[in-house]
Amino acid sequence: MAEDSASTIALEIRPSGIAVITLNRPHRLNAVTAAMLDELDKVAAQLNADVSIRVAILTGAGRGFCAGRDRDELGSVGDDDSRRSLPKSGGHHSDMIRRLEMPTIAAVNGAAVGAGLGFVLQCDVRIAASDAVFRDGHLASGMAPSIASWYLPRLIGAGAALQVFCQLDKIDAATAQGLGIVSEVVAPAGLLVRALAIADGFARWSPELLRHTKALTTAATQESYDTTMERVGLLRGLHARGVRQATGGA
Repeated sequence: MAEDSASTIALEIRPSGIAVITLNRPHRLNAVTAAMLDELDKVAAQLNADVSIRVAILTGAGRGFCAGRDRDELGSVGDDDSRRSLPKSGGHHSDMIRRLEMPTIAAVNGAAVGAGLGFVLQCDVRIAASDAVFRDGHLASGMAPSIASWYLPRLIGAGAALQVFCQLDKIDAATAQGLGIVSEVVAPAGLLVRALAIADGFARWSPELLRHTKALTTAATQESYDTTMERVGLLRGLHARGVRQATGGA
């Protein structure tokens, strides 16, 4: 069925600087298409360029978060890979949530499978409705895991990640919370309300401070202590200069 690529993502920007990104193919449980990835990439670029955006929430329309790659396109992904004489770097076509500069919150409703799980793991804060279900699913499609292969070992440890990939066919919300994939489980009807409440806790700060703090904490997971402290000094110098300029100081 043909569809307008603009309809695959719904974006709401609230006056407080909270952006709500909704994967919007409910008739296919928000399964990912090339058109959706292109649209999501444009939305991410738009939000990064908008200096008023403080925090972004990612959720799905209807009864599912994201059912993974649309099966009508899944075969073409494998065909493209098999035609290459040398493997190319995988996963980067769907890492636009990771590249968002502001804090991000995943509000997981229903199934988050494959690429959907990847979107969830890219978010900084992850909460789920009690009826949410998580699954990687790549092995069942004859493929190695994608983005989740980087995130899950760092989040829950290598052994638990292997179980998610190879043994745990479906993970319910309570199990996902126990593993540390999500931090909180709420009633389905209250999912977006809770996500917005968490977002409000971020939105009280300036967009610049939020983006600097996210950059600092993200880099700190891969840097030495001294390197992080150098980054802190640079950021504080920028903030101090901004305060002086705002107050008319030299």
